[in-house]
Amino acid sequence: MKIILDIKKFARLIYDKRGAIYELAKRDFEAQYKSTYLGIVWGFIHPLSYILVLLLVFTIGLRSNPGKDVPFVVYLISGMIPWQFFSGALTSLTKVVNAHSYLVKKGDLSLAILHVAKILSSLATHIVLIAVCFIVCMAYGFPIGFHSLQIFYYMAAMCLLLLGLGWITSSTSIFIEDIANVVTIFVQFGFWFTPIIWNISRIPEKYQWIAKLNPACYIVSGYRDSLIYRTPFLVKPRETLYFWVVTAVVLLAGAVIFRRLKPHFGEVI
Repeated sequence: MKIILDIKKFARLIYDKRGAIYELAKRDFEAQYKSTYLGIVWGFIHPLSYILVLLLVFTIGLRSNPGKDVPFVVYLISGMIPWQFFSGALTSLTKVVNAHSYLVKKGDLSLAILHVAKILSSLATHIVLIAVCFIVCMAYGFPIGFHSLQIFYYMAAMCLLLLGLGWITSSTSIFIEDIANVVTIFVQFGFWFTPIIWNISRIPEKYQWIAKLNPACYIVSGYRDSLIYRTPFLVKPRETLYFWVVTAVVLLAGAVIFRRLKPHFGEVI
């Protein structure tokens, strides 16, 4: 019962502070590019250039296509775009409290909404990149239909997972600075352990469950199911149930850890 009340309280907080969340997200988004000549364009150049490099390596250098019958550019971009959002947002969320240390000292704002604002700020670029992904898919003969709308379900699922992870990493990194480095290593390994540039079907079926223990696998596969394979998430009940159990545990753990450590932030920052 207490958990339900806490969820309602946080949802109410988000609604009450929606104006502040919007302003924080807007400022964060503008601050990322205000000192550059190209501005927001860099938000698209960085991820797309990395995708281009991988595309050239696999098509020209390695001459392989993990997507099999799916053009590699479609297979790659549909997996890279969610992963880049996940990894970039997680890295930023880890530093979000430290980046707003002045709010910790003022104590006039609920710090938990900083993470919501950061995720919203990251979503702005991500949504545009999804539109680019739609265009690429259509250009290669994968039309956008009703099945494509479930990509927003996977996006919301990823945001909730990030929220819980962000509460954990941002609060603990204030007391243990090494946490930020651990997250960086986690992201690097996560890229290779998630079926982004390889196909999970290459793993013997009896061992595929090991790869699926990675929650990011559910998200990346879900984006591809929405854009390429037209597979509804309801046909994967076990994977869906597992993901939401993990996400619920992460959210609960994140909320508890953040709440207990928050009173001590001012002693360290």
